[in-house]
Amino acid sequence: MNRSLVGNFLILTFLVLALSGGVMYFYPFYKNTAAIHTLFAVLFVISVVFHIVNNKIPLKNYLTGKKSKHLAKYQSTILTVLLSLIVVGGYQNVAGVNYLYDWGNKWRNAQLGKEDHSFDYQLIKVNEALSSSALAIEVKKGSAFNYPLFAIWLEDSAGNYVETLYISRVIASGVFDYGIKEGGVWKPSVKRRPEALPYWSHKRNILAEDGYYVPLTQAADLDGVSGATPTDNFIIQTKSERSMNQYRVLMEVNQSYDWNEFYNEDKFPEDEIYSGSGQVGQPSLIYSSDLLDGDQSERYELLHLAGHGHHSGRNGNLYSDMSRITTAKEIVDRVLLRLR
Repeated sequence: MNRSLVGNFLILTFLVLALSGGVMYFYPFYKNTAAIHTLFAVLFVISVVFHIVNNKIPLKNYLTGKKSKHLAKYQSTILTVLLSLIVVGGYQNVAGVNYLYDWGNKWRNAQLGKEDHSFDYQLIKVNEALSSSALAIEVKKGSAFNYPLFAIWLEDSAGNYVETLYISRVIASGVFDYGIKEGGVWKPSVKRRPEALPYWSHKRNILAEDGYYVPLTQAADLDGVSGATPTDNFIIQTKSERSMNQYRVLMEVNQSYDWNEFYNEDKFPEDEIYSGSGQVGQPSLIYSSDLLDGDQSERYELLHLAGHGHHSGRNGNLYSDMSRITTAKEIVDRVLLRLR
């Protein structure tokens, strides 16, 4: 095919593609624009095929690196590897790779008065060996979510602790990944955090050697239910040998450094626990479900905010006054329980 004709066709189809692509990126979806973009994409591919046929010898030299010197002869291989990594990264949703796409979604949604949300969930499975009642606890993160610690457990109708369904690994073992800094490098170390999840730890009611209720070492009852701290929305899938009749599911969540005017580094100077660790913030929050009915084959239940724990974990009381709790309420957006 005539080289000049193919060249002009390539340029014109490229310009239409670029213009229609820009319109589709910056403005809400419009069918006619998408149709034009699709048609010229097909025409562009056809023209590229003719361009390859007309220039197959020089293009072959580009790909093989023939007549190139030094690193230039490997440029096609390097580009292929780099572009392949970008494709895989985009497909696997590697952080940062899809930033341009995500930004475009937010821009278009803003023009429509909408918000763009990600519904990706981390799946955490515990107690898989059991064969009785199956539970799934879905936690959708809120705007203030920043690696909080969690405990999820069962209580009976009288409020007595029954068993832990899930607990953050660092609390179960007492060993924090960033426990101590030596030579400018953080290393794992035992840290005592009685203020982290005090309502759960006092409910569990097992006193450690140092007088705190928070575990000092990995306990037998927590072996199969501890896991890494979630970094995004997550779903806990677990099982219990219990029938679930007349039980309640509770969740306690706490996040370091989320200070406000009522809870900050200078607020409780006489409190060794609160002022000493440097990792405290607003008190832990407790979410609770209604009593579960094991007779139903499947049931969905929202956990509601019931109160907060003691700011330094000195007791296991549940405080219903939430007037001094601010951004901590935004750590979790929703907690949904499914029983089957």
